[in-house]
Amino acid sequence: MKRFILLAVILVFGTTTTLSAQEVKEVATESIEARLAKTEKRTAKLEKLKQYVALSGFIQGEYDWIDNGTNGKTTTTSSFYIRRLRFTVAGYLYKGKAGKLDYRVYLDLARIKNPNPNPILDMWVRYQPVKEFGVQFGQFKDPITFEAGISPAKYDFIDFSYAVCNLAKMGSNDVAGLNVTARDMGFQLFGGFIHREGYSILNYNVGVLNGNGINAKDNNKSKDIFARLTVKPTKDFALAAYYQWGEANLSHFSAEKYAEYGWSGNPEYVATHRWGGGFEYDSTKAFARGEYIAGLTGALASEGVYIEGGKKFNLPKNSGMLWAGGMVDYFCRNCFDYIHRDTKNAAIDMRYSLCVGYTPFKYLRIQLAYSLEHKINQTLSNNRHFGNGVKLMVTGAF
Repeated sequence: MKRFILLAVILVFGTTTTLSAQEVKEVATESIEARLAKTEKRTAKLEKLKQYVALSGFIQGEYDWIDNGTNGKTTTTSSFYIRRLRFTVAGYLYKGKAGKLDYRVYLDLARIKNPNPNPILDMWVRYQPVKEFGVQFGQFKDPITFEAGISPAKYDFIDFSYAVCNLAKMGSNDVAGLNVTARDMGFQLFGGFIHREGYSILNYNVGVLNGNGINAKDNNKSKDIFARLTVKPTKDFALAAYYQWGEANLSHFSAEKYAEYGWSGNPEYVATHRWGGGFEYDSTKAFARGEYIAGLTGALASEGVYIEGGKKFNLPKNSGMLWAGGMVDYFCRNCFDYIHRDTKNAAIDMRYSLCVGYTPFKYLRIQLAYSLEHKINQTLSNNRHFGNGVKLMVTGAF
């Protein structure tokens, strides 16, 4: 009898213990499932937020060593400095069956200094209901040239070509005196036809710009009108031709410079026409690019051409990518007179550059460039100017 009672107690206790363990296990399982559900919900919210707001940017530090020689005299400079500090906020306000609506705000904090205290480079909204048609409004890059459209954080060479810097408002030597990183305010229509996976074969850009640069209202009644046609036979290769008609207010030039360039009439409506074309090839193994750009700025006719190319090497064991390339760069100010053998005002710039770069991972780029410059100023009786330069640039991105 005692044995029976003891066995019954053991069975009851064991059953109770088993049920308690199962209940605990069920409660624990429910808790894990609930946590996973909450995590998935948070992840979905975060991904949705990333669609609306994506943050990125980069900083570029540079060291320059420049040796200039003019008429037997040599001037050497050496300096470290922060070249760019840029920050981007971008995203899609809508992405669905009715198309895509996106925006971009692009700042350069290194520009917070005189004479360019405003750091805003891009601020635009773009809507593309179908691949064949889209519209962009705001402040954005003028799309006429290949090179000006490349981000400095991804450009294979440290310095952009003379042609783009002088005729596409890219640098401080711009013929029209507009150092605005090739940007302007206005709107454009764009799209593509004959679609392939990841690209379209036939593409167009047509638009209207103030023609007065960034962060400023137009200062005359004229507008710049541009058109570009791009053909991409393959995903890696493109051909383009472009034209831009414009009139700029060049009252900021001195009367002496205005007369030197042979401009006449109202300085508020000086012709700034640009035209040209080129090719671009960029793959995982190599890159090549070349363009011819010409322009008429008042009576000043100028032209430039560059060709560049190089080889990419993917290093073993995921240790990054190495590349090396070369560029030949030519620009002639008032060159049409030079061609017609009236050389009194012609100025010719030639540059030969070599560049090597290393990307150990996608957030870091290290570039080293050497350039040999040759300048001929016909105004100063064939004054010849030779210079050498070595530049080291490090780009950190996020």
